[in-house]
Amino acid sequence: MKKSFLKFLLVMTCFLLFVGCIDKTASALNDLESFTEELSANYKNYTQEEWDIAESQYDMICEELDNYDYTDEELVKIGKMKGRCTAIFAAKVVHDVKGAIHRFGKEAEGFLEGISDEINKNNQEN
Repeated sequence: MKKSFLKFLLVMTCFLLFVGCIDKTASALNDLESFTEELSANYKNYTQEEWDIAESQYDMICEELDNYDYTDEELVKIGKMKGRCTAIFAAKVVHDVKGAIHRFGKEAEGFLEGISDEINKNNQEN
């Protein structure tokens, strides 16, 4: 009787550990899927603060994903979602760089006009 109870307890413990691992694996995968859908649907309206939060969330999800093993099929799915997120983050960086270049160009234009105006003013006084 004691042996069968111990066997039962051992089997149940193994089962619970196995189920616990599956739930965490599925949870991490679901987190990435939800995040990817949210990012894809709403990134065009994000403020800078929301971008910062999204980057932080993405990093945490990726760290969590690294803690588990996945099937080949799941790895392909993970790779696809990471690819989508990376493309969106890259587009944001390109947009920011374009904006910075535009601002710099306009400021440089004004700077050169200021120098030219001052030189012309000094030439007229002499």
